[in-house]
Amino acid sequence: MILNILFVLCCVLLMEISITQSARVKRIVGGKEAAKPPPDDPVVFTRIYNRHARVEGFRNPRTGVYTFLGLRFADPPVGPNRFSRPRYRRLEGDINATRHGPACPQPHYTIQNYVIGSEDCLLLNIYTPQMPDETTGLPVFVWIHPGAFRYGSAAQYDAEPLAQGGVIVVPIQYRLGTLGIIGDGSKEFNGNLAMFDMATALRWITEHISFFGGDPKQIKLIGHGSGAASAMFLSMSPRSGSVTGVVAMSGSALSQYAKDDAPVQSLEEIAQINKCPKSNETEIVSCLRKRSVKDIVIKDSQVQTERLQGRAMIKKLSGCVGFNPHVEQPDDGRGLPGIITDQPENSISKGNFSNIPLLIGVAKQETAYAINLNPTNDVRKSAENLLNSLGDSLGSLKPFLRVDELTGSIIKPILPGAEALNLGLTDLLKVPASLDPLQVISKVTELTTDALFNLPAVLTAQVWGKTASAFLYSFEYAGSTAKGINFLRGLPIVASEAETPSIGHGDELGYMFNANDIEGNPLPNTRLTKPEDIQVRKNFISLLTKFAQPQNSDKSSVFQSVSGGRDGTPFIKIDTKLNVVPDFRVCELLLWGAPLKPLQSTTCQGFAKTIGSVTKILSNVTTGLTDTLNIGGGGRGGGLLNVGGLLG
Repeated sequence: MILNILFVLCCVLLMEISITQSARVKRIVGGKEAAKPPPDDPVVFTRIYNRHARVEGFRNPRTGVYTFLGLRFADPPVGPNRFSRPRYRRLEGDINATRHGPACPQPHYTIQNYVIGSEDCLLLNIYTPQMPDETTGLPVFVWIHPGAFRYGSAAQYDAEPLAQGGVIVVPIQYRLGTLGIIGDGSKEFNGNLAMFDMATALRWITEHISFFGGDPKQIKLIGHGSGAASAMFLSMSPRSGSVTGVVAMSGSALSQYAKDDAPVQSLEEIAQINKCPKSNETEIVSCLRKRSVKDIVIKDSQVQTERLQGRAMIKKLSGCVGFNPHVEQPDDGRGLPGIITDQPENSISKGNFSNIPLLIGVAKQETAYAINLNPTNDVRKSAENLLNSLGDSLGSLKPFLRVDELTGSIIKPILPGAEALNLGLTDLLKVPASLDPLQVISKVTELTTDALFNLPAVLTAQVWGKTASAFLYSFEYAGSTAKGINFLRGLPIVASEAETPSIGHGDELGYMFNANDIEGNPLPNTRLTKPEDIQVRKNFISLLTKFAQPQNSDKSSVFQSVSGGRDGTPFIKIDTKLNVVPDFRVCELLLWGAPLKPLQSTTCQGFAKTIGSVTKILSNVTTGLTDTLNIGGGGRGGGLLNVGGLLG
């Protein structure tokens, strides 16, 4: 009897508890009820290996994009850490991520001997279209800014437009100039620290990005100019980690000027100009650590000026200013692996990289802002001398070109529809006396763009396509607001205003990003407002975001891979519309020795007749380039071709 009564009481008690729980009675303990957090609260909480962090950013109510600025991925490389590999740092504590951090030390682009930035600069920004929840897991773009390893910052690239396309964008910073590049590969002074900064940032992003709504298994590297070459270097490195694709804009690891082939000589040059002993690497490092940042950056400017004189001025047209990473040993003697451990042409041709897709592209007239009119002397002779120095830029491309094994010269191709003319590269480089100055400028722009940008891009896509998917694009929209100089001030390749409406180096950047100054302040008169500009931005971002999707997803027919077994070189033409065009400058690039397979419908008859009508033979190439070319505004004579501008 007693047991029955106890059983009934237990049942009643359980029912009371159930009713109470289902009713979820709200009780306020200890004062007033706290306000609910807003649904768009830009706060992220992270926890990694018992390290907790609260990260507060901000949300743009107009675009809906969340931004987190100045996040540190490594300890400041100062004092004894200068010229050392980056020391990884995870998020921890309460972090205010609402302001841009400082740029890495670099020269001011207009004020001589004035240095901006701070060594405490190993930072990154994050732009995300939504806060993390159970539906997120967005593709991630890691942006490696251009600037020839001397200029630039993450703050310049407001990635809200790209993030609005449904991807997370992470612009990163890395050390520049001597502080980020110089070294000879030895364990005492390995160098390539900029590359290790990038690899460390990539590790940080892989580890943290899921807290910001990103998918760590869908990270793609994207860069422009030197940033494009760096993205390719990283993707071919054992440190590539979870990289699932590469976008290389106006740059390639195959470019002749993407790397330093004489790092020991470069280190000695830096030591000498900084008045450091050159007896061994340990003494050089010790000496440079005692120098002020200002002194090192100013001395770098002197080195830059010296390295771009004479025939080396052609480097200016490639976007280079004399500082580039070098090939290292796989092991530096301390058990620490390198990043660029083989010549890039070897890595790509052997397929020594992960099976990841590549999207590589160019602007239509890359060198248009590097060459302008300065009406003195003979424009034609200046053009001839310049064009005949282009052979210096083909060194790293020779393994992929049709070259005579005995003479080393480019073999004359068979041009479809113009076989009887028997034309070669020397015919292409001739400058007819009948051309007026503007036509000469146009020809020089076209040929230098082919040699320094189009040829490396096509060959890279062709060779990469033998191992993985490779896609090619050409940016061909001539806008009036988005210009490369908004992002690339200081580089000679954007030093001049073009004589005619042009699509030059860096012009496409303004269709991906809103332009800021080096500190992150919006640049006036650079925001896109015209309907045509906005449409091109939508087209370009749509292309990039489709590429960012997983490799097995539907990318639509606009992505047609370039491969060694395919006839034609299909490319995506970016304009007010996206179009797939079957052959990219096949007639011109055949004369440069590219082993292309034109479509059967392709004919070079009209192009060949134009070249074949040139009867004027080139004058002998002279060595006095600086007498007829006003190089960087500092030549001894005033040439009608003014290549580059004053160095920052």
